[in-house]
Amino acid sequence: MKLPICYFDAKTKILCPLCKKKLESGEISELDVNLAHDLIELEEKEFPQLKKAEFHKAFKIGDVVFILVKGSPEISETVWRRLARRLSKMNYGRVRIIEKSGELKQIIQKIIYPARMIGINIVYYPDGTSEYYIRVPQRDMRKLPYSQDIIERAIKMITGMKVKIMAEKI
Repeated sequence: MKLPICYFDAKTKILCPLCKKKLESGEISELDVNLAHDLIELEEKEFPQLKKAEFHKAFKIGDVVFILVKGSPEISETVWRRLARRLSKMNYGRVRIIEKSGELKQIIQKIIYPARMIGINIVYYPDGTSEYYIRVPQRDMRKLPYSQDIIERAIKMITGMKVKIMAEKI
């Protein structure tokens, strides 16, 4: 598995000067280091499919840990869910694994699943900024896996775009 830190550093949890500099500059966090260590352990013991995966970054928002990864065709959605459950049992709290893709729509759908998304609207403001409105069916609002605030903050941290979730009657 590709990691944001050196393989040896992830294995031993002792950072080399280069990885220590990444940690001090804020490029990676203590959560990334701990997760890299645990992912290496899980790859060796239970999930050999992770060899071709790539771990990018982890974000903790409230009591939820969002893990940004890049998978491969051999890794199914079921494997990611099993891995998330296993990490949840390892004192990470609630874990959601998000596969990194170029499309905003796919990332948002993975975050709000099992709720559905009707569409995305972009509102441009006079000062040059923009905001994305994610339209979700009103009856699916109760299916959102986390609070609306946590989801909006997670999308902003992962994509860098300001979003608002809106209930819409169908």
